[in-house]
Amino acid sequence: MEGLFPLNLENWLTYLFIWARLMGIVFLFPYFSYRGIPFTLRLYLSLVIALLIFLSLENQPDLVFRGSLEMILVLGREVLLGLAIGYLVTLMFSLFLNAGQMVDLKSGLMLSGVFEPQFGSQVTFMGQFYYLIALVFFLTLNGHHYFLKAIADSYVIIPIGMGVMSPVMSEGVLVIFAHVFALAFQMVAPIIVILMVMDIGLGLIAKTVPQVHVFILGLPLKIALSMLLFAILIPMFGIIWEGYLDTFIAYLYRFMEGW
Repeated sequence: MEGLFPLNLENWLTYLFIWARLMGIVFLFPYFSYRGIPFTLRLYLSLVIALLIFLSLENQPDLVFRGSLEMILVLGREVLLGLAIGYLVTLMFSLFLNAGQMVDLKSGLMLSGVFEPQFGSQVTFMGQFYYLIALVFFLTLNGHHYFLKAIADSYVIIPIGMGVMSPVMSEGVLVIFAHVFALAFQMVAPIIVILMVMDIGLGLIAKTVPQVHVFILGLPLKIALSMLLFAILIPMFGIIWEGYLDTFIAYLYRFMEGW
């Protein structure tokens, strides 16, 4: 019976703190952060994964608190750490959303934006499409396996009830932000450059042949060209995602080591 029910009065606090950190991660993870996903499903998922991590931990710390206030503070710190890790994962996927919005801005599709409940703001057509493609490639490359391993390793790198955010970590977060936006531009740079060349060509046509209505013809041409270029570049996204996934996992471990 002890093997089937490993939780008892001596170690239930350890499981509680594991679940507190994991709950913050699951509730911000892109696949489960949609408002259409029931709250109870996310709750049960976090409970099951927390139990699996609890069973896999070899050296479980003995948690001793001097009072209920200290226990509440440590519990809040675990939730905060989980939210921070979950936010970094959301930031990783926002790279593709920003990349798509750059294409929409240059091709004239910014007016086609719709309200996205997950982000609580307006999202453009290509931005949403890039984001969904990123989710598909993430599962195809078994990115969830790397992510689950990183979550399990977080309990070794940052033991329960230990670790405080350091200034080094805050500098690392700024580096991650800068790297994300740089990667977003690099991903769509070929499309943006070609659209800029097209703008220059349309400007020359407007100067040399004033009878041509450039503003009427230019917009559908730019939209069609951006769609064609996107279709050509889709096979390259798998290669980009694979390299980007390794880079992000390295940043995630660096973030946890600096906590």
